[in-house]
Amino acid sequence: MTRSQLGLVVTLPWLAAGVVLLAMTRIEGETREAQLGLFGSAAICFSIGCLARTSLGLHDLMQVRSTAAPPEAPPGARQP
Repeated sequence: MTRSQLGLVVTLPWLAAGVVLLAMTRIEGETREAQLGLFGSAAICFSIGCLARTSLGLHDLMQVRSTAAPPEAPPGARQP
């Protein structure tokens, strides 16, 4: 998977949250409970997007650290 595809996949939950919020504002005749249910679904989608973006950022950070630092010796190994 390319980097741009991965970025799109991570952004999809935020797009879904936006669509659900727009649907919530456009639906007429629904009960208050149904509207709150849609709002809850949008909040869940938003939080999934936040977790995915954070996970991707942490992965990138670990890749930078692993390529920048020399490999560490296992504990208890003697240095020559």
